[in-house]
Amino acid sequence: MNDATPLVDDASPLVDPSCYHAAVAALLRSADPAVDPALVLGSGASTCATWDTDGLLAFAEPFVPFSAMAERRGHRLAEHPVRDREGWLQALRHLERGHTAVAAADGFHLSHFWPNRGRSHALHAVVVSDPDPVTGTLRLLDPGLELFHDGRVPLAEMEAAMCAEQAGQSWMELLPGTAAPLPHGELIRYELTLASRELAGGEGGFLGGAEFLEGIRSQLAVYVELVAERPRGATGNELNWGAGQNLLLGLWWYHNVLRWFARYLGALADDGTVPLGPEPAASADRACRDVLVVRNLLMRLGVMPLDSPRARTFRGQIDARLGTARDALAATSARLATAAGAHA
Repeated sequence: MNDATPLVDDASPLVDPSCYHAAVAALLRSADPAVDPALVLGSGASTCATWDTDGLLAFAEPFVPFSAMAERRGHRLAEHPVRDREGWLQALRHLERGHTAVAAADGFHLSHFWPNRGRSHALHAVVVSDPDPVTGTLRLLDPGLELFHDGRVPLAEMEAAMCAEQAGQSWMELLPGTAAPLPHGELIRYELTLASRELAGGEGGFLGGAEFLEGIRSQLAVYVELVAERPRGATGNELNWGAGQNLLLGLWWYHNVLRWFARYLGALADDGTVPLGPEPAASADRACRDVLVVRNLLMRLGVMPLDSPRARTFRGQIDARLGTARDALAATSARLATAAGAHA
């Protein structure tokens, strides 16, 4: 153990509201302190949303589009599900060889994450390294904006968070880099073309952003009821949450995807390789804010009498925000397709 060795080399951890983005950014910087996480993790806009057999929105685990974005930039991510103690011990052996990993852990057991400790089995992404068998601890970095933490925690606590209950836990490693990515201009053109499809009609089997938001809008009354009926506290976990809770989680995820995507578009506008300008980033950012407002209003609406005048006002605001966000994503999609075509 060497407490003088920073977890992420000499780069300051990127603190972010999305624990998943922040943790993977730290993992990338553990290998390359000069990497710009926005270019690696912000180049896509996948909703990870599909329709289930009941015609309701369902959400896939976001690793597939996440790892595809990283691989386009020469980084290889591998995710390993933890279904039992042996799965966690495999991660621990990886750490003992001097590597860093991201752990999607059950926040119910994480003492530093006190808002969820003992209250909710929601997954929370943290960065782990440097296990010490003498002290029985490892180093844990939580770069999430909600509750930043960088210190040592007991190995027994981390084991409980990874396998005491089955909540969909996993760990992620960074493999040796891939072959050189596409030439810079060609890569940007490809990313913009792909993102244009992700924002509108969908890509990779997932709904497009505009389609996703219109799907909520067209069944808003149904989703309001489902959110109102969602379980509270430590009831269940992400493996068995109902459609209402999953919708709130999906909106939170998509808000973060769009926020990082806006950062990526801003960087491209400054780069000047394609004739992008500032408007696509600004439009994506407006949609991102609207999506967050929709999610927050749905949470508040879910705890009030649904037939009250106040509830009707909330529904009207949600409907309006879904419409403006949908239109912003459709407009951004068109601008990206034009920019990619102009660069061809």
